[in-house]
Amino acid sequence: MDAALIPEGAKRCSFPKFMLGIAIVGAVLLWGVYAMLLCWFKGLNQTNMNDYYGFALWIWADLAVIAIGGGAFFTGLLKYIFKVDELKNIINFAVIIGFICYSSALLILAIDIGQPLRGWFIFWHANVHSMLTEVAFCLSLYFAVLTIEFIPNILENRQLNKVPFFHHLAHNMHGGMDDIYLYHRQNH
Repeated sequence: MDAALIPEGAKRCSFPKFMLGIAIVGAVLLWGVYAMLLCWFKGLNQTNMNDYYGFALWIWADLAVIAIGGGAFFTGLLKYIFKVDELKNIINFAVIIGFICYSSALLILAIDIGQPLRGWFIFWHANVHSMLTEVAFCLSLYFAVLTIEFIPNILENRQLNKVPFFHHLAHNMHGGMDDIYLYHRQNH
């Protein structure tokens, strides 16, 4: 039924193996949701942060995912600016990893601000003396760039690629990003 959605050459795993993987990922996800709810209901002291130690557990997680996600930008730099063509086979994978990492960093930021529904305050009422404002702006811009790079990966699905609009959009987005990189390289 869903064979048309699976990339050519990819093999499906057995159902028990699939469920084992889902159980492991689900357990980690539930642990993270539990920790997030603890932070929102009991405060950031749940992460071992206090007046003497401001470098809490969530900062370690945030820096880790940002460092891993930065690999997507570095891979893009090597591929598009320095023309290391050997990376053409992994650039899409690097973008996916970067997208996951920066979306995780934004989730950690939502936990950090305490009331995620008021996240827009950071942008509308920016406190220019706050490091949190700078982090929020940078993470949001990096995530926007990775989203623009990630959309063609979705649109290149075999079924979606049959629709002419999606085919041309994905092709033009990749071409547009290449043009931006070339323009930036020539003018700076």
